[in-house]
Amino acid sequence: MTRSFSRAVAGTAVTLALLVPGGTAVAADPDGTAAVRGADDGAATPGPRARVIGTLEGNHSAHSLNKRGEVVFRSDGPSTVWNAVTGRSRTLEGAPDATPSDIADDGRVVGSQPGEGLVVWNTDGTVTRAGLPPGEQAVVGGSTMRTGEDGTVVLTAYHYVSVPPSPRPRLVAAHYRWQPAKGFQQLTRPGDGSTAVALNDEGLVVGRTEKTAAAWHPDGTVTKYAPTAGHTGWTWANAVNNREVLVGGQERPDGAVTPTRWDGPESPRQLPHLGFGGDATGVNDRGWVIGAVRPAAEGYRTDPVVWDPRGRMHRLDSLLRPAPGGEVESVDAINNRNQVLVHIKRADSTTYLAVVQLG
Repeated sequence: MTRSFSRAVAGTAVTLALLVPGGTAVAADPDGTAAVRGADDGAATPGPRARVIGTLEGNHSAHSLNKRGEVVFRSDGPSTVWNAVTGRSRTLEGAPDATPSDIADDGRVVGSQPGEGLVVWNTDGTVTRAGLPPGEQAVVGGSTMRTGEDGTVVLTAYHYVSVPPSPRPRLVAAHYRWQPAKGFQQLTRPGDGSTAVALNDEGLVVGRTEKTAAAWHPDGTVTKYAPTAGHTGWTWANAVNNREVLVGGQERPDGAVTPTRWDGPESPRQLPHLGFGGDATGVNDRGWVIGAVRPAAEGYRTDPVVWDPRGRMHRLDSLLRPAPGGEVESVDAINNRNQVLVHIKRADSTTYLAVVQLG
């Protein structure tokens, strides 16, 4: 997915150009009566309403949002937790070189530190340096590192190997589960095409085994998830909620990718899109799904969307109304209060984060 999105501005009375900068909390559409444009054909239909809770100026890399409305990020300064509801921020102390990746509902933060590996900022202010899995040289942060409420972390680690006759070492990656009492457990082997990228609060990890969406259970068993009829066996999961609903994508025989939801291993459901495919990247316990769809057959542009629990698609460029020339670049996280984290770009290319309440 790229961050080049549609500039459609139809929709609500939420005007993002008027939002207060610098991490202040702000209410837009306070009576919640703004109409929205829904679904696939763009016709005016009843749908979710959007209310901006808070905004944060700057080009911040942020991938997670907890139920308190907290976002963790690092830009040019130290690692920071920003609360979109209160507008307050706090600095993460004790690991100045570490980059945060995810924040749990209790405020615990996980991230990576060069040469040190996995870092956990605990709720009592202490820092746990879990280190590196045996044989690995580094761990990867960003959206590939996630944590659950039980303390489990899923992460990617890598090392370099020499493969003659090439003079350059080759990077190989594997995926791990880390638990405070058990340490690192390898979930995938380097080079087998498998990925483990997300988990729920009970430690259920999801991703892909070779060509099939899969879930790794805490007891060590693995469950594979089937494609819908007419699709190939190439499926993958990007997220899972506490009801064990998986979301991700699958490939059609023509190569197009379609967003998919699994309510069980044998119960795939293709989510609506604009006819050109897409991918589902997050799901909360209420059944709301976030992701992106392609608006055209050609090019790499994608539009950020949400799917409600009934499976109806709603384009965020219709739910929110950027100033002329602005665009909603991406939707990056959703919490169990139906709040979503979005990145927005103005016409002058300046960017900011917004936390938006759907309802």
